[in-house]
Order: sequence, then C-alpha cells, then structure tokens
Amino acid sequence: MAEQPGPADPADAIWNRAALNNGGSRPRTGDLALSAVLRLHNLAMSGGLLDAVERLADPELDAAEHGYAWLGHPDAARLLAWVRDQIRVGALADAGRADQLEDEADQRYADADETLYLAFRRRLAAEPAAFASAGD
Repeated sequence: MAEQPGPADPADAIWNRAALNNGGSRPRTGDLALSAVLRLHNLAMSGGLLDAVERLADPELDAAEHGYAWLGHPDAARLLAWVRDQIRVGALADAGRADQLEDEADQRYADADETLYLAFRRRLAAEPAAFASAGD
C-alpha cells in the first residue's frame, strides 16, 4: 500500500498535528498552545462558543485562553474569559440571559476561524522553534 503524501505546506502539517494528535509525540510550546486552542475552536465551530465552554474542563479552558493569547489572538482570549466570567456570575441560571450570552458569544467569535489561522501563521513565522518540525 502506498503511503499518503503529507501536506505540502509545513504550517498545514503542524496545524493538522495539533488538531488531530494533540500536538504530536514531542510537542513544543507552540504545539501545545495551538492544540489547546483547536480543541475549543473545533467545538465552537460545531456547536457555538458557549457550548464549547460548557463541554471543556477548566484546565482545558485555561489552556485555550492562554493559547489564544500566546498565538497573538488576544481578542479571542478576552472573549473566552468574558464567557467564563458570565457563567460564573450565573448567566446560565436564566434562560433569557443564557440565550443572550450564546448569541453574543457566537457573534463575537464569528471571524475566529480566519483570524486564528492567520495568528498561527504569524507566530510560526516569528518563532518557528516553538513548534516541532512538520515531520515530528
């Protein structure tokens, strides 16, 4: 059986490794940050940001928040912190407030897909040693 070729772009290989393999067998700081962000991001893209926050444990949310900031996407880090704060002060106890939180969070997170990839590419270009090589 022939081996499938990997992505031609090393950045895509690093992204895919973070998304599918938790950053790989020997992840570096950047791999861990990207993996944590993608764990949350993938859930947010399928069920909304509030759903993603409700599904992940606090350590995973802490890692995602830190990961967004580390990757140079502070708006997403602040949004995630804001959603978590709203939950802590009881936004989910009232159906109206919960719906409003969900709508606002999703609206503010809407462009995260494009901006996340760009933030990753910028950080990779600025600090390639923070990521394991594409072949790892």
